[in-house]
Amino acid sequence: MPNPTFRRWTADDIAMLKNMAQKEPCANVAAQLGRSVGTTAVKAHQLGISLKVPRQGGGAAEGSATDCSAVREN
Repeated sequence: MPNPTFRRWTADDIAMLKNMAQKEPCANVAAQLGRSVGTTAVKAHQLGISLKVPRQGGGAAEGSATDCSAVREN
């Protein structure tokens, strides 16, 4: 039985992910795509894209909401 919440990644979704990567916090990227943070992080990893936002000044602590590094695959 298919998962009713499953949505395939379109070329536009991937383009948006690539465009927003390293510019916006992971949670913002996920929200713009209408996907969970975990799903967004997994897809970025599959594509070899880092979602870490480079620090500018006294930025947030490591593993914060500015990146997806705290997301773990189960």
